[in-house]
Formats: sequence, structure tokens, C-alpha cells
Amino acid sequence: IKSILFDGIKKGVFLSAKFDSNPELKFARILERDNEVINWLRPAQNEFKLTYNNGKKYVPDFVVETQNSFYIVEVKREDKINDPDVIAKTKKTIQYCEVASSWSRENGKREWRYVFIPSKEILDNSSFSNLVKRFQR
Repeated sequence: IKSILFDGIKKGVFLSAKFDSNPELKFARILERDNEVINWLRPAQNEFKLTYNNGKKYVPDFVVETQNSFYIVEVKREDKINDPDVIAKTKKTIQYCEVASSWSRENGKREWRYVFIPSKEILDNSSFSNLVKRFQR
């Protein structure tokens, strides 16, 4: 799936995207049909300056915009959830969202939130808001 470019994206910042897994593609389809989602994107390599474990770069799977918030979303296979790098990325992203949200509140902007979704929990009938309620950290 990594080599396939998917077209026809309407809510994405870009008109096409590549995905690392079928659950990520399924999640993108959920974003496309969800009324709460304004925009979403698959960040480019240098879009966010997130680092962990002494300078390793981290690129989140998705950034999603709704009326009230911005969400950094990670979709991860269940066998990777307790991986030390995944845990370090999660901690760093939660910290990033806390700092960004603090600035946002002071400046009347939308808050930033982190959502970590186990891949098996992404079902065809899922909604973005339901996944956020269940997996926001």
C-alpha cells in the first residue's frame, strides 16, 4: 500500500496521499465522510519539528482540523503499542499539544489534542468523534 497514491481526497489539504497501512487508509476514509472534519493532512517530513530520544525525528500520521480543535493522530498496530520508541513519541506529542494549547488559549485559537488509535479499532462504521472520545490522550 505504501507505493500507491490515492486520489480524490476532498477534505485533505492535498488532493492525493500515500498511506503506510490499510488502517491508515480506512481512517482517511472516515475523515473524508465525517461532518465534523474540516481538513486533514498527512504531514510531510519537515512539517512538524517533533523529536524524541535525543533528536530522532517523528512525523505524525495525521493532523485533523475541526471547528474546536486540531488533532495530531497516530494509528498504530497493536504489537507496536508498547514499543519504547512509540511510547517516547507519544510522550513528546502530548507535551507538544500541551504547549501549543497553552499558547492557543492565550491567543483565542483552537487547542491541540493527541489521539492514539490502535489499528484494529478503526472500523468502517467508525466516526472521528467516537474515535477521539475513546482514544484521546
